[in-house]
Amino acid sequence: MSYSGHWHWDYRDGRVAAVAAAIVYSMWTLEIVLPGGGGGVQGALADPDSAFGRFLDSAHRTGSILVVLAAGLGLTLGARETNRRPAVSWWAMAVFGTASFVASLLPGRCVVSTDVACASESLAEGVGGATAAQSVIATVTILAALVGVVSLAVNRRRAGDSAWVWVAVLAVLQALAAVAVLALAVRVSGGDGNPGVALGFLERAHLVTVALWLLTAGVLPGPWKRAGTAHRTSVSR
Repeated sequence: MSYSGHWHWDYRDGRVAAVAAAIVYSMWTLEIVLPGGGGGVQGALADPDSAFGRFLDSAHRTGSILVVLAAGLGLTLGARETNRRPAVSWWAMAVFGTASFVASLLPGRCVVSTDVACASESLAEGVGGATAAQSVIATVTILAALVGVVSLAVNRRRAGDSAWVWVAVLAVLQALAAVAVLALAVRVSGGDGNPGVALGFLERAHLVTVALWLLTAGVLPGPWKRAGTAHRTSVSR
């Protein structure tokens, strides 16, 4: 912040926000090492009423805000090219963050915004607070993240960035995980007699690819830095 009483933003703030969001979306791993976390598919994520479950719910809400911030700064201060693919990636990230934030405000037992299987089964079994909107929003977050990583890979390929290979591999992995998670949601849509669905291997694998996408979006300089210029914007205090 300058002495003029304004906050100054530049693309580096967006990169930090994206990396921070990636860390937040990886916090589910803490339940494996914390006492009473449960490990495996049972643990805090299967019990949103636990202290750690409430912590993760708040963390994911914070992460969604960081994602929207990163996307907004990417759209306004990120690299400009003749094609629109960078904008597609940023808009997809904005949709993901917004949908995740909305999901965090809805009632129910599903802590993770992308856990469409939990939302689907909870609705089928009439779990308190479960609504059809949760399944729709969870699906939107999954598809938005996939569009974001695919468009980022295409953008890096067209820009001649050698990192496009890594992003493309990540996009393929996320696509496979997304298909698997959506298929699981269909399979459990009739319910199995137990309320909700513990966050299993497929959902965790998908969260890993989402976190890696956000990390990649923050670490790669190409989508952010404008050659030969230093762009900053300010917001009045």
